[in-house]
Amino acid sequence: MPDDLKSDQEPRIPEPRLHRDSETKSTTPRSSRSSFGEEEGDACDGDAGAGEEGIQGREGEIASTGATEDGHGVSSGGSPDGSGTGAAGAAVSVGTGAAVSQNLVALFSQTLSLDGEGEPWENRVRESADNDGESLVTFGPATEEELEDILGRLKQVAQTVGCDCVVVHTSEAVDRGEVKLTRYAMVRKLPSQGHHLDLRVAVVGNVDAGKSTLVGVLTGPVNFLDDGRGLARSRVLRHKHEAETGRTSSIAEDQHMRLSARGDCLATERHAKPSDSSAAQTAKVVSFIDLAGHERYLRTTVYGLTAHEPDYVMVVVGANHGITRMTKEHVGMAIALNVPLFVVVTKVDLCPEPVMKETMKQLVRMLKLPGAKKQPYVIRSEDELMIAVRSFGRSAVAPIFTISSVDGTNVPLLRQFFNLMPSRRAWAAQSQQPPEFLIDQFFNVPGVGLVVAGTLLSGVVSLNHVLAMGPNNVGKFNTVTVKSIHHMRTAVPALLPGQTGAFVVRSRTKEHVKNFGVRKGMVLLEGTEEPRATRTFACDVLVLHSQTTMRVNYQPILYARNVRQCVRIAAMDKEVLRTGVRARVTFEFMYRPEFLQQGTKVLFTEGKTKAIGTIRELLG
Repeated sequence: MPDDLKSDQEPRIPEPRLHRDSETKSTTPRSSRSSFGEEEGDACDGDAGAGEEGIQGREGEIASTGATEDGHGVSSGGSPDGSGTGAAGAAVSVGTGAAVSQNLVALFSQTLSLDGEGEPWENRVRESADNDGESLVTFGPATEEELEDILGRLKQVAQTVGCDCVVVHTSEAVDRGEVKLTRYAMVRKLPSQGHHLDLRVAVVGNVDAGKSTLVGVLTGPVNFLDDGRGLARSRVLRHKHEAETGRTSSIAEDQHMRLSARGDCLATERHAKPSDSSAAQTAKVVSFIDLAGHERYLRTTVYGLTAHEPDYVMVVVGANHGITRMTKEHVGMAIALNVPLFVVVTKVDLCPEPVMKETMKQLVRMLKLPGAKKQPYVIRSEDELMIAVRSFGRSAVAPIFTISSVDGTNVPLLRQFFNLMPSRRAWAAQSQQPPEFLIDQFFNVPGVGLVVAGTLLSGVVSLNHVLAMGPNNVGKFNTVTVKSIHHMRTAVPALLPGQTGAFVVRSRTKEHVKNFGVRKGMVLLEGTEEPRATRTFACDVLVLHSQTTMRVNYQPILYARNVRQCVRIAAMDKEVLRTGVRARVTFEFMYRPEFLQQGTKVLFTEGKTKAIGTIRELLG
């Protein structure tokens, strides 16, 4: 990043104080009004985005963050997580028998409870390994001898639960003339029988921001960079017209970054199947969902965000283009769907310093608007990366990376960020639930049969598993048998929760599977159950932006997970709906029933009208 972006008196980044009270949940607000950037001067920033005038949300003004104009700052409480007590972590006692003070060891995981803080930290590590499969353990500040004792004990505990332990960073601080060290160690489950951790990241941003190029660099070998003429994006683009224009028009979801238990990259060449040794070493897979940036393909991008269940959203901003209307649209949708986001500013190698500085100012201004209430945090070093990792996803912190895919500026920092980021869902707990597989693609392979692809949200699907596929146009479910399973271009015996895959399915009746009317939006469920399709349902709705009033019989397009269909407003508890209005609305599908569940987030659009809601009741 150019030196001009650094303020003359840059705020000091304090070392986090690790206490129980530092645990924070996401503070993304629910505000009452929104503009999704219909005009160039409007900011579209989520549930309650705001224009340049600053539309006020019902939750109040954004708290002062103390950030500089380039986004590099801390909260008024002294920590980037907004809690005033430092990064999120569960502090526990050491319990090694040595004369080591309390609160030297802290665990960070997304699902670990803070209950039982007094129990030994060894038990907490075991619990985190069982629930999440990985955790970032911080120990210190202490002397070298004390840290070596803790590290030795930590490696013993990790070995007992089938994990590997590796130190990812060490920081130094001088306390009363004595050098104190703080170490960060990643404890991660070793791969076994094809089991690995999964992290799903949706990539959004304006057209020509460098999204596909960045994905190509991240999924390639460690020393692979772009040549400035489309080498990296050629690994990602799927269609001939995409390669000719350089613009993504589809959802590219087959891009994976493979990581070992120690965080090493296990990349393969383009379209090459991973070797047996590489597959056996894969402990974590980061799956990138590369979405379209052109306004023409906005519906495809919305469908990718709702149907593919991303853990995080990576917003890519071209340093030479700045913040555009489509960037605001994508940021607004991510906040509306309550998905944590971080920002990557690309092309810093060719951007003039004044333009770069203006882009950063626009970015910080957008993230701090009342509708977003994010806390921008520019990452330039490993120390700042560790603070951001422990705060991101649990607070309002929005990390910002400034990189170049051509000369490699800060690309290692971004790779390490993906290595340390945990999944937002406890997929291990979902393996005991009945299977639920969302179908977002289907195709016929000559000599093989019908292939359906999508994401498994719960349960485990194995070979010869009997599932119910539907609903069809009349709401009926048909039983099928899974004859083959592929995951990441490799045949596997079973698909686990959180993984994307493809099934070859065969009909269990005389009727051919082609006659089942397979389409996007169908699901595969446990065959022993009797699922029911829904045509009418009730939602709690918040209108983010509407240029007109909405009444009964208004017909928008509704997105709910992998469902995309026109609906009709059958009834509502308000006479009309306008921007900022909340209401209980009854919707009716126009063409066919769909499979829905209570509590599902929905997003519906019609032209520039946008609204979000939550399904509260299935009426039939």
